[in-house]
Amino acid sequence: MYELKNVTKRYTRGNDTVHALDGIDLTIGDGDRLVIQGPTGGGKSTLLQMLGGLDRPTDGEVVLDGTDLAKLSEARLTKVRSENIGFVFQSFNLIPTLTAQENVETALVPLGIKAKERRELAAEALKSVGLGERLSHLPSEMSGGQQQRVAIARALVKRPKVLLADEPTGNLDEGMRDEIMDVLERLWKEHGLTFIMVTHDSAIAKKAPRLATIRKGRITVRENAGA
Repeated sequence: MYELKNVTKRYTRGNDTVHALDGIDLTIGDGDRLVIQGPTGGGKSTLLQMLGGLDRPTDGEVVLDGTDLAKLSEARLTKVRSENIGFVFQSFNLIPTLTAQENVETALVPLGIKAKERRELAAEALKSVGLGERLSHLPSEMSGGQQQRVAIARALVKRPKVLLADEPTGNLDEGMRDEIMDVLERLWKEHGLTFIMVTHDSAIAKKAPRLATIRKGRITVRENAGA
């Protein structure tokens, strides 16, 4: 699935050079569930952006299914993201003027799927996250946990190979965090996804089959025997 080879990301900040990623080597297989943990500014979100084709490395290769994302044109990279990668973010990123169903449909528009099928697929995806009765609700009419369920449905409605989640429980209380993680883990198994998640939450990290710790742009990966 993923093969990262000597991935480096450098930023210039004034007179200083910041090494957000410093020679990352990482393999992520089909169907893996990997949690990435580390301090603020350690490179977690930068690494996730590389995996999602949202940013390009300064040096190195980010290979997804044999294709180096770093070498693709913007048009081809957009196509890969649209077809193969689902994203879930801490802030939900829902469009406030659209209903839950319409928000989920937005992920299908770039794929050229017709309106009737979009509506049907969106409704099915929302039912799969327990929101079958909330199709016509606006984000403002839903709790934070319900909004994150809409975001998960939007990420998965196109049936991607990869699900990338950046602090998806960061804005939720402990009880809702556990509910959302149960949803994500169930869908990971049902869809056979490759699931990669960034979190600060040690309770989540302890339950992951594989845990990557990133500090100052360097990464270590270990298997979680108790997961």
